[in-house]
Amino acid sequence: MKNIKTLITLSLLFVSVFISCNVEPEDPVLLYEAEMNGGWIAFTKSNFVEANQRFLQAIEVDSSKAEAYSGLAWVLFKQDSLEKAFVMFDSAETMIDPDASLFAGHAFALNVAKNYTLSNLLAELALKLDPAWSFPYLLNLDFNDLIVLKAENYFMLGNFAESLREVRRINPNFVVSLATPAGIASLAYEIETLKSY
Repeated sequence: MKNIKTLITLSLLFVSVFISCNVEPEDPVLLYEAEMNGGWIAFTKSNFVEANQRFLQAIEVDSSKAEAYSGLAWVLFKQDSLEKAFVMFDSAETMIDPDASLFAGHAFALNVAKNYTLSNLLAELALKLDPAWSFPYLLNLDFNDLIVLKAENYFMLGNFAESLREVRRINPNFVVSLATPAGIASLAYEIETLKSY
């Protein structure tokens, strides 16, 4: 009889402990945020393998948000996997809440791929979304770098007047004659001087 009472008491205790435990799955919003934070932390430490995994896990939790695709695209860009990065950038642009960092990253990647015209369009879009844009996950990357990127793109397209106009947005005191090879060379040098990316 005593064993039965002990067994019943232990059973009730076990049931009450089990009921009081939270057996619900983790909140998807919190899980998504945790994966995104982990991904960006890994990215800032140049741990691109972990960042890649964390962004992929965030996509598994919520595949409708642009930030996870954008994060993965930035990782792939930093790993020189341009074609894969372009797929992720393109995907992110169709998702919920694409932000200036997405378009900025895509613009930088397109510059590397020598697609200067589209790079300029996306750099301008990033600047329209956030005129004071800065990328908190890479030191010193901000709206000025997008302006310099546009100057470089215009230069590479042979549109030296537009290139000069972009340079003068950052350095209004820069004056050069574009009628001479020396002036064009001076513009190229100024662009390289202003670049921090």
